[in-house]
Parts: sequence; C-alpha cells; structure tokens
Amino acid sequence: MVSPGRSHRRAREWLAGGMIVLMAVLAGAVWMRSPRVADALDAGELPAVPDLSARPAILADSIAEAMALAHVSSSRLAGVIELGRLYHANQLSREAETCWELLRRAQPEEPRWCYYLADLRRTAGDQDGMIALLKETLRLAPDYAPARLQLANVELKTGKLVEAEANFRLRLDALPRDPYARLGLARVAMQQGRDREARGLLEALLQDTPHFSTAHNLYAGILAAAGDEAEAARHRWLGQETLRFREAEDPWLDELDTWCHDYDRLCARGTLEFLSERHDAARDLFTRAIRLRPDVPQAYELLADLHLQRHKPDEARDLLEAAQPKLNIQPSHHFFTTLSQANRELKQPAEAIRVAREGLAQAENTPELHDALGLALAEAGQHEEAVHAWQAGLAQRPGDASMNYNQALSLLELRRLDEALTALDRSLTLQPTFLPTLLLRGEIEIQAGHLELAEKFLRPAIESHPEHPQARRLMAAWHLGMGGAASAANDAPAAERHYRAGLDLVPDHPGLLLHLGVTCLLNRRFKQAVDPLTAYHTLQPDDPQGCLFLGQAYAGSRQVDKAREILHRGARLAEEAGKGATAARCRRILEQL
Repeated sequence: MVSPGRSHRRAREWLAGGMIVLMAVLAGAVWMRSPRVADALDAGELPAVPDLSARPAILADSIAEAMALAHVSSSRLAGVIELGRLYHANQLSREAETCWELLRRAQPEEPRWCYYLADLRRTAGDQDGMIALLKETLRLAPDYAPARLQLANVELKTGKLVEAEANFRLRLDALPRDPYARLGLARVAMQQGRDREARGLLEALLQDTPHFSTAHNLYAGILAAAGDEAEAARHRWLGQETLRFREAEDPWLDELDTWCHDYDRLCARGTLEFLSERHDAARDLFTRAIRLRPDVPQAYELLADLHLQRHKPDEARDLLEAAQPKLNIQPSHHFFTTLSQANRELKQPAEAIRVAREGLAQAENTPELHDALGLALAEAGQHEEAVHAWQAGLAQRPGDASMNYNQALSLLELRRLDEALTALDRSLTLQPTFLPTLLLRGEIEIQAGHLELAEKFLRPAIESHPEHPQARRLMAAWHLGMGGAASAANDAPAAERHYRAGLDLVPDHPGLLLHLGVTCLLNRRFKQAVDPLTAYHTLQPDDPQGCLFLGQAYAGSRQVDKAREILHRGARLAEEAGKGATAARCRRILEQL
C-alpha cells in the first residue's frame, strides 16, 4: 500500500514532469522553425542512455520523456536541450557533452552551449579547452560577465597574467566595484610583485565588502610579509569569522540546479548555500534531497543543522523525530547529537539525555555522543554524572578542546578548581588558541589577582580574536587591574597607559573611565580629567563619588558653573546614600568656589 504522503509526492513529481514536457514542446515549436537546426540535429547521434539503475526513478523518467521529445521532429531541439540539462546537472558529463556539441552545431550563435561545454572542460581539468570555449562564449555574448570572470580566473591560474588582468578589468567595467574582479586584480598585482598596489586594492575592497573572507585571508598574508603580525592576526580572525563568501552569481550554470536529481550534489550545493548564509536556498535544496531519498539520514541532519542555526530548535527536533521511522540505515552519531542539542535548546534536558543515550546504544560509541550526553546532564544540573560522560569521551579523544572545556565548567560547578584548571590546560594542548578556554582561564586568574598569569591566556585570545567582545572585555579588565597595580606603586604614567589601552578595547568601561579621570586629577591635569569623568558620570549618573570627581575637574579647569551644579548633585546623592564624608567634601569645594 502506498502512503498518502508518497502519493502526493509522486503526484507532484508527475505534475512537474508534465510541465517540463509542455514547456519543452512549446519551446521546440518556436525554435524548430529553422530547417538548418533540424538538419544539424538529424545529422547528429543522441547519446545512448547510460545505466541509471542506481539513480532515482525521477531522473530515469525525466530522461525518458526528454528522449521521446528528441525523437519527434517537431520537438527535437527542445528534447536535446532537456537531455543536456538533465545529464549536466546530474554529472553525466559524457552524455551532456554530446548534447551540447549537437546543439552547438545546430545553433552556432547560441553562447550557452559553448559555456556549458567550458564548464565540462573545467571539471575534466582541461584548462586549454576551457579557455578556448570561454573565448568563444564571449565572442557570442561579450556582456555575459560570469564567463568573463571564469576566463580571467583560469588565465590567472595558468600564468597568463596580462590576459587575466585585461579580463578582470573588462568585468569591472561591466560591474563597477565588483569584489571578484577586484580580488582578481589584487592577485595579479601580487604575482607580478606589485605588493603596494595589491595592498591598496585589498584595503579598498575590504572597506566596501567587509564580509569577503577570501580577501581578509589574502590581506593577512600581505600584512604578515610586511611584519605587521598583530594586524595580520586580526584579518585572519576576520577571515574565519566573516561569512563564507559565495561564488559569483552565474545564472546560466545556476539554472541547471532545477534539473538536478542527484542526492549527494543537492546536499553539497545546499551546504555551500548554508555556509554562505543563504538559508532559504539551502533549505530548498535539502528538502529536494529528502524527497529524493526519504530513507537516508544525511539531508535530514543538514536541514536540522540549518534549523538550529536559524534558532528554530523545535523545527529541528520535529524533523528528526519524524524522520527516524523512515530511515532504512542506522543514522550516524550526528543525527543523535543534533536531536539532543535541539532538546537542550528547548529546555528539555531529560529528553536530551535520553536521545544521547539512545545514540550511544544504537549508533557508535563516539566522543561526540559522550559530549552530547555530558552537555545534557550538565543542563539538568547533574554535574557529577556529566563529568563521567566527558571522561568516557576524553578516553577516546584526550586532547579534544571542547570536551575538556565543557568538563571544566562542570568541575567548577562542583568546586573542584584544581581539576577544572587541569582540564582547561588539556584543552589548550592541541588547540592553543581555543578561545573559550583562553577566556575562562584568563577570567579565573583575574579574579584570583594573578594578573601576570592572566595575561598568558588573554594576550593570545585578543591577538587571535581581536574583535571578540568577551576577549576585549576581559583584556580591558586586565588593564584595569594592571593600572591599579601601577598606581599603587606610584607609577602614574604606567597606570595611565593601561587605562587608555583598556579604553581602546572597551570605550565605555566605567572603571577605566573613573580611574583614568582620577589619575589625571591627582596629577593636576584637570582639563584632561573632564572627558573621562564626564563619560563616567553619563554611565553612572547616581554615583556621588563620580559627581565629586567631575566637580573637582570642572573646578580645576575654571568651569565654575558646571562645578557648582555637579557638586550640589553629588552632595545630595551622598546624603541620600548615607555617605557623609563624600557629601562633606562636595560642600567644602562648593564653599571654596
């Protein structure tokens, strides 16, 4: 008995197939008006249908329908086009090439056939053949910018730098400020030893397109070669943290995805869209893959990951739970870790624990599943059991940075500080720049007053992730502590340097603003004290001491009216808070004014 869901899917597939046939017939009725086209196709031989026994039924059905069209004189052209698209989109390259060659002879002025042949030459690694076909494409369609970019890139790859530069510039003329052409010109300049020009091109590109990860990585290399390692590290981090920059738009190739019935290719294309944060496109591709093979877990897992990325754990959970009875193969550990994570995010730790244990029983005894179990147990407050789960995972993968870090969090909850520190140190063995551990270790040492030891962890954190908010916050806190230590040692210049360095990281840090202002006051630099103390008062308007210090700065810089106003406020706030000494100091200064 066929399920209603399957019947509906099959009906949709047949409906889609019928629409393709109708569109193809209509297209053929128009295109077959030329006798020359018909003669050229009649003279050619269609490729034999390959073995499709391992392919989805919809592909075999679609090829059969297209083949039937191709054998009818009134729809022959439309049928060959349909076959070419189906073969190309499903990586049946030899058959696709035969179709495109037939069409190229039938329609020598149509640029797409050359372009599709060039793409097949690319996948075959035939760079010379690709270049020749791209040049022919551009002769027929000089304004098709994707072909211009393809040609420029392959010329760059094969060392034809003059030709590559010319084609990058032609694309830039057609698409002003195009990031791909500008990146290509920077690469040409680098290969020709014009490093200053390349640097300028990349700086302008990144100013206009700050999320271009490839440009960040290239620029980091230039900076490192120039000896600016700190800035190079910042751009390497940006290259990791920014969006994965997708390939340039290419409508002629992208439209072939409509004819794709290859499960693995749909998953791969969806993953690329996912990484580029084109979530709707990724969802559609994963959904199509699921329709092709509803009994295979991979596309379900990818789509569930997408739902989690979009903060929809309920959809991830529902998808995987509905998929589980349909699978004809045992899902991987990833299926269970994703389902467990969805339940954790839904604040259902008991269910997350159950799923992780089910995965350990049914799938593989993997570190990932022990980690999922530990996270779920910790979410439930069962930290002792969570530690045991991570110990089991770490027995298989002792240097895993994430598991050691997670275990350390539970050990801290259990007040087992020495064991937590050991776990954190282990997490840095294989990944010395693992950010969560560096930050937690640095924070622990700051709280313990071990500022020199804290720097050992916070310095690499800020150098490898210079834009990370928590890294900046903790490094600012370290500068505050170091400034206080310098001040206690009567080294006012060193204290001021630390306070200003901290404010470069966190400009609105109240403690740094207050201490910088007070340092300036103590050194009778009243005008320089005004700005940080004003900023502090804006953040903490009800702090009577802040009013007192700002009043002193105003008084010392001869801003008497402002001094009176803020000192009256300080005296009132101090009295209300029971801080008599502060109130008295405010009044004393007021009497002197």
